Amino acid sequence: MRKTLFAMMLVTGFGTPAVADDADTIKIHSGWKLIQERVDKGVAYGTLWGVTFNDAGSGVLHKAPAYGTYKLVQETGKGEGELTWGTGEDQLTGTFTITATPDGKATGENIVKGAGKFAGISGGPFECAFVGKPEDQQAWCAEVFKSKN
Repeated sequence: MRKTLFAMMLVTGFGTPAVADDADTIKIHSGWKLIQERVDKGVAYGTLWGVTFNDAGSGVLHKAPAYGTYKLVQETGKGEGELTWGTGEDQLTGTFTITATPDGKATGENIVKGAGKFAGISGGPFECAFVGKPEDQQAWCAEVFKSKN
């Protein structure tokens, strides 16, 4: 009975670690609140904050707070910004690039470096979907980070 239960756990994925399929990859989802603070010559500037959830349900970056700033060229949908995940000495910090499309989706790349318990973690790609008006928007994103741990 125990052997059967253990085999079922492995087959259904209960035995997977907090880092996703690849031991060098961390997959998270995050919810964001974006506040467009101003538009100047077709460039939108704002702040964002949210929380992340590790796809494994625990582990690295699970329930980590995140915040940052952004600017987006409205005509092209291309933008950039700065983000921080975590608190105190345990943080991922850096920049991101993003390309938004008229259908409310976006892709981009996080260029980050980890410190404290996040040391050895660097950035990776992300995909987002947006809801709401540009001046008061929310987003959900799927993000991938690389880990040397």
